[in-house]
Amino acid sequence: MDNVTHAALGIAAGIVVRRRGGSISAAALTALLAAEAPDLDVFLHNADDPLVSFRWHRHFTHSFAFMPIWALLSAWVAAWFFRKRPDCRGQDLLLPGLVGALTHLLCDGCTSYGTMLLWPFTETRYSWDCLPIIDLLATLPLLALAILAWRKSSTRLAAYGLTWFTSYALLGVWQHARAEAGLRTWLQGCKIEPSRLALKPTISNLIVWRGVWLHENQWQVAAVRVIPFAAPQISLGDKRVAWTPDKPGNPPVGSAGAQVLDDFSRFTQGWNTFTQDQGAILVGDIRFGMLPTSGRPLWTVRLEPTGQGPGSAKVIMDRALEPGDWSRFGRLLNGTDPNFTPIK
Repeated sequence: MDNVTHAALGIAAGIVVRRRGGSISAAALTALLAAEAPDLDVFLHNADDPLVSFRWHRHFTHSFAFMPIWALLSAWVAAWFFRKRPDCRGQDLLLPGLVGALTHLLCDGCTSYGTMLLWPFTETRYSWDCLPIIDLLATLPLLALAILAWRKSSTRLAAYGLTWFTSYALLGVWQHARAEAGLRTWLQGCKIEPSRLALKPTISNLIVWRGVWLHENQWQVAAVRVIPFAAPQISLGDKRVAWTPDKPGNPPVGSAGAQVLDDFSRFTQGWNTFTQDQGAILVGDIRFGMLPTSGRPLWTVRLEPTGQGPGSAKVIMDRALEPGDWSRFGRLLNGTDPNFTPIK
């Protein structure tokens, strides 16, 4: 989730749980810092490791086990900042710090990237796929209420903000379930039994979802549109060949390239596409694309033919928009895309 949303959630949560009579500003600041702290993992870099950001983002810093550390650090900073105020004690800020960190973890879990909530017990990435990374309808009312709650010292306004965001996330859960049910109904009508299937939210809305499924060694993507109390619609998109260990051009077992590919596959959980280019192979993550109907992955690993030294692997980020993409997305959102088919 974007950092503005994390900040607003932290502020609101810190105000709600502050100690009676305690400093509302100190509680809000503590929770804000704790709500932002898990994303310090963005500063983890290694020039020799092209996948370091994939490996460590939303890793141990985003686990329940690490929450007390963020709470302690945030409480210490806030207590030092308000050290001259008699209504601010460090021990009273631990709870705002804990709930601030908790909002970050749960909020990220609502998105599609995947968060290691239970590290170190498991490195499973949990993602509930009910909210997009950026959603103005979820964030702006929450932000306004959190700021007003801080300025007016109002626990009630902070609670309203948390209620709004929670209700919106639950709406996302409902919409996701409807989109998946509609897609499965359509596939059943086409006599397609997918090996894998997923629905992902698209930017700043809960109406159009990116459907991805695997059938006969091919990935298919589609836009699934669901509005409350109406039948869903589907618009088919691109197809991509699925990567398998026996594909030509795969790096030799035990090589640096093979290790990179193995690490990338753990991150993607096997949702890998496969293409070739001038002897190199490109393995992409089909789960995410700039458009719900586009088969171009947001990130791809390019492995040169040798698959040996550290320079043989390169991560390609593809956030480019082609002419007309925004218009296409608008038509998908308002239901005027000519490729839409009703799902009955």
